[in-house]
Amino acid sequence: MSQVTSISISPATTARVVKKLEADINRAEKKWFTEVRKAGRKSVLHNAKLYKTKQTKDKSIDDIQMDIDISREDAEKSASEWVGETSSLMRDWLISAIMDPMQHRDIGKVLANVCEIHVNKWLSEQTGRPITAVTGEPHDSITGDDGSPVRIQIKFRKDQWHFETTRRNSAKNAETSSTGHVAYRKEEFDMVAIFKPSPKFGITGSTIRCIPVSALVNPKKTDQLVTNILSPTRRMYDNDAKTAEVLTELF
Repeated sequence: MSQVTSISISPATTARVVKKLEADINRAEKKWFTEVRKAGRKSVLHNAKLYKTKQTKDKSIDDIQMDIDISREDAEKSASEWVGETSSLMRDWLISAIMDPMQHRDIGKVLANVCEIHVNKWLSEQTGRPITAVTGEPHDSITGDDGSPVRIQIKFRKDQWHFETTRRNSAKNAETSSTGHVAYRKEEFDMVAIFKPSPKFGITGSTIRCIPVSALVNPKKTDQLVTNILSPTRRMYDNDAKTAEVLTELF
């Protein structure tokens, strides 16, 4: 029968071993977080290079506005424009999200409803017609007077102008979800208003672009709209002059 040798380890030795293990774990964690951060930063930089700023006679068009470093001070200013200066859980989250490029895609989802209020007010100021928010309809807003109604779909978009709906990919929507995204039908609204926040996600410095439904019809399925607004269409409508023209024609 083999014998088991008992080894006695002093408390001091145990403490040194534990301390070394803790140090090794801390170094490994720091290295892991550094690598993750570098990978995320590299991905963001790569995407920013893919969508270089293009110039037009009127104004530069940002195919994508990727901000790598936004200071806490700037994030707080932007958050105040959306939710006020009073401390709250929403304000804390928004400041954190603005400073973190990995959370930028979530900001538009959270601010969607308040963004609609801002866009409706802007449209009313630009056209002189009252704009009313609606629920339970494919459009977000509609003119609220006796004139010819204009139905409006509103989108918060920081970078790419993707345009699929948030409806479930169900049997009811089978005809409009061949690509995995559920497309809007062309008769559901008359115009889309794209809200583009400032580079630091604020209202100050933001822009609103308007596109008629006729410019978004899917050429392969003419009863539906495209699920992503392509660069040629974006270049055409991403300027003040074209937005003013669309508003004049529709309102």
